Amino acid sequence: MPLSVKVARNLIWFQATITLLGIVLLIMGLVLEPSESLEGLSYAPFYLPPLAAAWLANQWHTRRPWVRHATIAVQLAIPLLDFIDFLISDTLGWVLTAPWSALIVTLLLLPPARTWFAPAQQSPRTPSQPAPPAAT
Repeated sequence: MPLSVKVARNLIWFQATITLLGIVLLIMGLVLEPSESLEGLSYAPFYLPPLAAAWLANQWHTRRPWVRHATIAVQLAIPLLDFIDFLISDTLGWVLTAPWSALIVTLLLLPPARTWFAPAQQSPRTPSQPAPPAAT
């Protein structure tokens, strides 16, 4: 696995760890302040893309191109969702998530990552029997 892919995977796992911490804090907030449960639950969809990216990062051992493409798409969706949240509720989460996701996407677009996720090229088969001699 190239270094760029390893770094991207570790960044995604760190991103998912922070997301899981946010989910724990959300649950604690819902337990301690049940009156604000609707507001707390409105943030739940924002936790799904980083967790989906972590699941995809765990699928990288397959080296399938669709896994790389899906990871890039999810990483692009994370700051987009945060920017939509900024437009609705005036939060600045996208300022932090946009560079983080941009770094991950850049690492996954580098040539070593593209090569690593490319399907394995099958070597041409050698015939089991030599070709018959040409007629003269």
